[in-house]
Parts: sequence; structure tokens; C-alpha cells
Amino acid sequence: MCFADRGFVFLSMPKAGSTVLQKHFARHAMILFRQPPGMKHMSAVTFETVLGPWLERYGHPRGSYETMCLVRHPLDRAVSWWKYRSRPEAQGQPNWTGDLSFAQFADRLVSGEVPLGSSANFVTDAEGTVIVDRMYRYEHLDTATAWMSEQLGISAPVLEPTNVSPARQGEMDAGTRARLEQHFARDLEVYEHAQ
Repeated sequence: MCFADRGFVFLSMPKAGSTVLQKHFARHAMILFRQPPGMKHMSAVTFETVLGPWLERYGHPRGSYETMCLVRHPLDRAVSWWKYRSRPEAQGQPNWTGDLSFAQFADRLVSGEVPLGSSANFVTDAEGTVIVDRMYRYEHLDTATAWMSEQLGISAPVLEPTNVSPARQGEMDAGTRARLEQHFARDLEVYEHAQ
């Protein structure tokens, strides 16, 4: 969601609350990408190389606005993907997880069989430098919402859950947790630097 005229652009990281924010803030956006997912979930590098220059051409130089996003703890994000892909309507699709325990899903993540994308890749450049100006932790959604509302000069909305995944317990033993933490080491670093 682009609010360059109000001083910011929201980059929608997958499985990190973008749908609920889009529901409440879309009507204030000067540009909104809903589909395809690659445009809705445009990374910081893609934004800076594609949309940033376009905005500058139309009167919004890069220094006139901030980029922002929500960052979710990578293990919570993995559990969320596992739940989301277990939806009954996803049954029969290659990435369906309804027949996998979370430990099995985690093993496939670590082996590379299930590519989820990386929070670190979403917010960093080719050298690994974070290029998003403002990052909020997913659990600080209210703080992010308050900041966005302040920039827009509107009252902060009451957020209602959207895009809710099936209720499943993504319990993990110490070994699974350790493997995932090693696998997502760069994502954990990014998460630690978010507000």
C-alpha cells in the first residue's frame, strides 16, 4: 500500500498481518496492489528498483517518504504457513499440509523441500543490509497501526482478525526448534532489530 503523499509506503510481508491492515487502510492508499501475490508482497529491493523510481518520476522523491513493514518471528511464521496450507480448500494442492505434523513440515523446510521465502530477503539488499526504514514486530501490530493512523490523520481502527488459519497445535520439541532457529538465523536477526 503506497501512501507516499502522506509520508510512507507499507510493504506487505507474507503471513505478517498485511491483510488485516489492508482491510482498514486500503481506502486511504494512493496505490494499492492486491493481486498477483508477487505484486502485493513486493520485497524492499523490488520496491526500490521498480516502484521507487516510478514514484519519483511522478513527484514523490525517495527522501520524501519512509518504507515500513511488519516482521513476524520466523518460527511463528512457519507455524502460520503450516496451518494456512492445511485449509480444507487447499487439499489436493502440492503444498497442502493437512496430512503433515508440524515436525514433518519443519523437516521439509530445513531440507529446502518447502521454500517459504525469507523475512531477511524481503527487507535486505544483495549485501544483506536492511533497507526498510521502519520495521514493527507482528505482535506490535497496534503500535504499527497507531503510527500509520497518525501519518494519515485518522483515528486508529479496531483490528479484527482476517485470513485466519485453521486451529492446529504447532508444537515443537527442542530439536525441531533448534533446527528451525539455525535455518532461520538471518530472519531471527532481522526480527530482533524490529520495533
